[in-house]
Amino acid sequence: MPYLRNEVAKLANMNLETIRYYEQIGLIQAPARSEAGYRLYSDEVFEQLALIRHAKECGFTLNEIRKARLKAASGGIGMQDFIALIDRKALALEKEIEAIARTRAKLNELREGLLAAEKSSGMQGTIDMLQVKV
Repeated sequence: MPYLRNEVAKLANMNLETIRYYEQIGLIQAPARSEAGYRLYSDEVFEQLALIRHAKECGFTLNEIRKARLKAASGGIGMQDFIALIDRKALALEKEIEAIARTRAKLNELREGLLAAEKSSGMQGTIDMLQVKV
């Protein structure tokens, strides 16, 4: 059964502009058109949109998803390639988590230092803690 873009958006719980953008950048196939020029999407578009949504939830960028879909369609990527891509994404995520943890620790350290400086030495201690040169 063919669907109009607004029907696809409603059924897929997506913004109409998102679907338009995905089509524009080649993430979903351009649909057939009616005689009046309306886009007519097939049931397959829902599978494509679900795959895109899931991949985004896993941290993949739209560009990474597009490249993987193009390679998969041409047979240029196999299961081991997908697994390697997932492993690289997981490693990058671990590094990002570590960086965020370091930033949080620095913020906590700064907060504690500022609280201690405020109690003991007033404004100069705060400036010293922030390493601000006046």
